[in-house]
Amino acid sequence: MSTRTDREDRPSRIVVGRILGPHGIKGVLKLQPLTDYPERFRSMDRLVVEFPAPKVGVHRAPRELTVLGLDVLESKNLFLVRTEEVHTCDEAESLKGGLVTVAPEERVPLEEDCYWIDDLLGLRVVEQDTGRDLGRLENVISTGSNDVYGVRTPDGALKMLPAIADVVRKVDLEAGTMTVVLLEGLWD
Repeated sequence: MSTRTDREDRPSRIVVGRILGPHGIKGVLKLQPLTDYPERFRSMDRLVVEFPAPKVGVHRAPRELTVLGLDVLESKNLFLVRTEEVHTCDEAESLKGGLVTVAPEERVPLEEDCYWIDDLLGLRVVEQDTGRDLGRLENVISTGSNDVYGVRTPDGALKMLPAIADVVRKVDLEAGTMTVVLLEGLWD
């Protein structure tokens, strides 16, 4: 489930992987993909590694690493990455927990009528027939069959909408709106 309410609070970079630590003693990194498109790593010639802000302590600056080679550990759903900048086990260990990020424009292109969750969060949800403002799309819950959208109404209630074609009629990212049809009993 992803949650955000403000369209302006969108991340400047998108997390696509996590450094789990070293593999061996020569600075090879274990990389866990955190994306629906792990094949993207095969064509990446650099990795930008960012570090989550610590609760206490010093904030670490992002590191840019040049990829020299990449191997797949399919049984563990991991990549082994050799970089120009990391040569020892200790250097690789220092990157453990780092998040591999990409700029929004570097995301994998989606099929028509498919959207990134972070692009949907914060959209104003409008009823098609009346133009009534139903609220803001606050979260997306993946259920397996279809996603479910959580909409925070103007009065503060959280209402759920199935992400199906019968309900969601139009998404306009430029306008920041999602137009929906409320099926009978859906919004009660």
